[in-house]
Amino acid sequence: MRKAVLVYLAAKPTRRQAPFSLPWMYKLHRQIFGEVWRWAGKRRCSELNLGVPVHQIDIELQTMLDNLAYWHENADMNLLEQSARLHHRAVSIHPFLNGNGRWSRLLSNIWLRLNGHPITVWPEEHVGSTSVIRDTYLSAIRAADFGDFTALLALHRRYTSTSGDSRINNAIL
Repeated sequence: MRKAVLVYLAAKPTRRQAPFSLPWMYKLHRQIFGEVWRWAGKRRCSELNLGVPVHQIDIELQTMLDNLAYWHENADMNLLEQSARLHHRAVSIHPFLNGNGRWSRLLSNIWLRLNGHPITVWPEEHVGSTSVIRDTYLSAIRAADFGDFTALLALHRRYTSTSGDSRINNAIL
């Protein structure tokens, strides 16, 4: 994950580096987890008890990207809310067997960084394990599943970096 964070968050990425396209999103997962899992960056092939059906993954990811472009160009929605909604939709589609949460959080941070907004610095050591923040995080994701983004947006605000790039290096790397 460290390499992907350095590529996309150490400096503002370009649209060429982060085109927010379907192939690039799969590439991002491979960049994050390629040294961990052989199948990193490959869409899951089996149905799970969460996420969309396998045959709808690419369709839903493309719809998510189309919505993101619309929000950015036409909607009266600030970047942090765009990021929270991107994060939620990406994780709820659940395109991979594993790593969907970390991938979706990095994806939303790349969107923020690409658009000149401070990133959300998640306390990964607490989000990924049993803790108070994990329960709060999962509760916020579940509420967003039903259209209530209040709690998830509040978490994004709570963990948004306000002290510049040094916080990126200290908290994420």
